Amino acid sequence: MENSWHQLKPRTGFLVRLADRLTDQSWQTLTQLYQPIVGPSAAGLYSALFWLPNRGEYQRHATLLGLLGMDLAHFYEARLRLEATGLLTTKVKTEAELTSFVYELQAPLTPVAFFRDDLLSVQLLGVVGEEAYRTLVAVNTVTPHETPGEQNITKNFLDVFHVDGQELQRLPAAITATREELPSENAAPALTPTTQEDFDFKLLGEILEHSFIDTKALRSYRQLLLTEHATYNLDEVTMARYVGEATDLATNQFDPEQFKRVIAQHFSQQHRSQPVETPTATAPATADTDLNAAEQALITVASKSAPALFLQGIKKKSGGFLTDGEQRIVRDLVSRQLFPNSVLNLMIYHLLVDEDRPTLNKNLMDTIANDWSKSKVTTPQLAIKKIRERQQAPQPSRRSRNRQTTVKETLPDWAKKPTAKPAATQAKLSDKQQQQLQARIAKLQEHSNHGKED
Repeated sequence: MENSWHQLKPRTGFLVRLADRLTDQSWQTLTQLYQPIVGPSAAGLYSALFWLPNRGEYQRHATLLGLLGMDLAHFYEARLRLEATGLLTTKVKTEAELTSFVYELQAPLTPVAFFRDDLLSVQLLGVVGEEAYRTLVAVNTVTPHETPGEQNITKNFLDVFHVDGQELQRLPAAITATREELPSENAAPALTPTTQEDFDFKLLGEILEHSFIDTKALRSYRQLLLTEHATYNLDEVTMARYVGEATDLATNQFDPEQFKRVIAQHFSQQHRSQPVETPTATAPATADTDLNAAEQALITVASKSAPALFLQGIKKKSGGFLTDGEQRIVRDLVSRQLFPNSVLNLMIYHLLVDEDRPTLNKNLMDTIANDWSKSKVTTPQLAIKKIRERQQAPQPSRRSRNRQTTVKETLPDWAKKPTAKPAATQAKLSDKQQQQLQARIAKLQEHSNHGKED
């Protein structure tokens, strides 16, 4: 990301591509749902890229900056916001020492998909407030209504059209050939990509089958359940209990925000009174020769622990406590699924133990996560190497800077010993000047003696 910033100049070339087809609904979603999050500058950049004349041809950034009326710094900030929310994919290309960028515009999510995304919905709620959020949900979603006595008489496709069954069994070559050329449905970058699941949703469904909970409606929150499972290492039985506590008995409606609060509260209560045992570290059977024994043991512990449990163990050992804000920071990173839990745990360890910070800082965590994501850090071994690079970077630590500042502030000019100044002054006088000075002193003494005698 830093390299991208340094490569960006007003004369740098770029072109724009459309990864998806944008509809009127897309622009409404961009304005009402995305703009409160990314800000008007980023929304304006998205619109400018779409409507840019000859967008498929290479142009200079100076042209775009002139249309937007912004400088490179504000353009770069707006671009990052579009990238972070999945609206823009940026690619860089260097040929013959000339750098150029390709900006691929992604269509906004549908309103339903937007409100089901944990990161986007939580961010929007924090910006506009609960009342405005509920209004936006009502305006951007359509709930079908049925009145008593209505009967569905809609015909299906085969009721209206005649289709030869043999053609369906052996599709024409024109159809099969063009299908292979079609882009995949999930071509757009997902904010929460899937990972290997070790949670048994079938078992969860069997546990909830005889309860009052609507298991079909719960399927739309699959990603949320996976995030909470990965963050807190919740088994299916415990997950079913928390789902029940977050479901309204009167309406059978599952409340995802209440679900998060219930889990966070239970986790804090369980570990506030009970000491958290840190897993015993044992060196792995296939040790990495580039890592020392302590690093290998740390990787083993980080690979066995859920992030919330790993973080709680560190806080307990240092005498601190896990805050609600730290739980949200960890949950957000887990939901993005940028790294395995082992890598995320090493990031936590580096900040709290290596850098001796009392709490996790969201901005700093996001900065490191961006750097590691760009560097393709997908294993704990690579995470250790990134930590080494960060520690070996030629930047003074906060403690060093504070010590230097303290020394300078507690040593004012008047406290310094002026031992060298008299010698220096005398050295600058010539022999003649010293004789003249002695003569003036003698005259002053003579006048002083006469005054006493009078």
